[in-house]
Amino acid sequence: MSTLATPVKAAGGAQGLRQRVADRAWYAYAARLLPLAEAGRWVDLGCGQGEFLELAQGVGAKGFGLDFSPHNALAVRRDARPAVVADLNRPLPFRDHSLDGASLIEVIEHIVHAEDLLQELSRVIRPGGWLVLTTPNVAHLTYRWRALTGHPPKQEGYHYRFFTKKTLRQGLERAGFRLVGRASFGKQSLATKLGRLAGRGRNYKFRYQVPAALEGLFAQHFVWRLERI
Repeated sequence: MSTLATPVKAAGGAQGLRQRVADRAWYAYAARLLPLAEAGRWVDLGCGQGEFLELAQGVGAKGFGLDFSPHNALAVRRDARPAVVADLNRPLPFRDHSLDGASLIEVIEHIVHAEDLLQELSRVIRPGGWLVLTTPNVAHLTYRWRALTGHPPKQEGYHYRFFTKKTLRQGLERAGFRLVGRASFGKQSLATKLGRLAGRGRNYKFRYQVPAALEGLFAQHFVWRLERI
């Protein structure tokens, strides 16, 4: 994780150390977009404790982690997975076109110079390679309501950058990526409440994949697969 995002990875303990939580919704939706066959050599940027790497192990053994926190990197290594320590606000420590792919799961919103990171990903991912990215949609209906009622975006100060469908896609295209797949998702409050009343558990949330035409309003998180042009 980047230097500026270090507090995000902290969980009340050592700097950069966070609690391992493997059931975050974006992991499962992002996994739907991973290559079905061998993924090649790929990196999970801002890998935390390696949750997404573990979920994605079916696409090949060449995935490894990168995180700003030495504590997180050590946790990944203890799970017998490679991990390196690096700052995402600086050039990536990889040679040009040396990676087949990368994942960026709920990370780009924490990077002040997000455009520079996308350019770096374009440099290190080979042409035809893949990028799976997730990030919150600041134009979701709940964000619009907050703006109308005089409130800032949720998690301001925790997130440094905010993206709409248009701005995210434009940034990716400028960096040399083409959108080829989507699994963006939303949450329905009424269905969530009904599910909990029906005994699904207090942590149950009704989520659904949002059609491409409705992403701008109803997707709470963009979940995209890109191809390096």
